[in-house]
Amino acid sequence: MSSAPSEPWSVPREWPGERCLIICGGDSVRGQEELIKRFKGRVIAVKQAVAIRPDADVMFLGGKDDGTVCAPFFPLFKGTYIVARGPYKDVPARTKILRRTADAASLSASPTHLAGFDAGTSAINLAALFGATEIVLTGFDMTGGRWLNGRYAHHLPFPPQHQFDAHLSALPTIAADLKAAGVRVVNCSPISVVDVFEKRPLEEFV
Repeated sequence: MSSAPSEPWSVPREWPGERCLIICGGDSVRGQEELIKRFKGRVIAVKQAVAIRPDADVMFLGGKDDGTVCAPFFPLFKGTYIVARGPYKDVPARTKILRRTADAASLSASPTHLAGFDAGTSAINLAALFGATEIVLTGFDMTGGRWLNGRYAHHLPFPPQHQFDAHLSALPTIAADLKAAGVRVVNCSPISVVDVFEKRPLEEFV
């Protein structure tokens, strides 16, 4: 492990018009793992979700201590990009670094910056920058605990409500920006409290 580059990466527009699955960390993933494995298309695995899809196109880190939290999972990842939002230490040297926008509640069109207060929302912005026009969300619960609880150590297995409230605050504007940009976002978490995206069962995309 080493420090990642300090200069921000520029996201290449490699997925124009494609569908992308984003695997977030909500507990609802626990009942969707087999469907997630069968999904065909681009995949962004947020943090430890590479345990389900080590072949994901992107392993995405969004928390300041994710280099430490995800250390056991880096060797599992066989995909193309490890991408982190913000400066990081203790991550693989090949990690690509992006910055958070000053206005985190508006979708970023800059290929070097991401919006969002949480990893899942920033991963949505990342998929859009890659050019995806249909984004399918799993584990985007914004409630409860983490799907891998009991199988790895995490300092915050059950995020407090005020964190969820902060994360949710950015979503109405970002959802409107995505719609205006022609990007369809579908939330396939059956327990999600997020109501700004279309909701459909994951089976429809497998």
